[in-house]
Amino acid sequence: MEILEGDALHKALLERYSKNPRGWSFTVSPSPRNGFFDARVAGPEESWHLKLDTIFKPSPFVIGARTDKDIVKVAPPISFGFRRLNASDASAVLDDSPEGMRRLLAYLGAVSPTVPSTPGSYLQGPFVYSDRAQIAGSSMTREQQRIDTRLSDEMTALLRRRYPSYG
Repeated sequence: MEILEGDALHKALLERYSKNPRGWSFTVSPSPRNGFFDARVAGPEESWHLKLDTIFKPSPFVIGARTDKDIVKVAPPISFGFRRLNASDASAVLDDSPEGMRRLLAYLGAVSPTVPSTPGSYLQGPFVYSDRAQIAGSSMTREQQRIDTRLSDEMTALLRRRYPSYG
């Protein structure tokens, strides 16, 4: 099992997404064991388990590994991805009123995910956040549990290297 970190992980996921940008999901939930956050990024042909130190800062530490497909049982109604955003659409989809949220959902449902390849503005999402630990637990295979444990250990080691007084 290869564990990737930061930019290398981002590059690997973007390369795989670029091959087929349809049918992806991104689900985040608190880890039940260690105070980190777990994420599952799943595409049409593969799935990745990510470990984030937090979701409350702009650039969290992120590590991840490829894993068995499909722990997350419920696929989001609108797939995750990058959608090109024209200047004329921006104000309509960035309004946080109830009507603005309806317009945003309609926009996400109507515009297909694409690969961000040219300069311009892109909308990224949607992310699904669950307050329950849907990724970890009894629904995981033995291999997925092993990966989760290894990612937790690696994240703890990473934080200790970056912050010597950590835990």
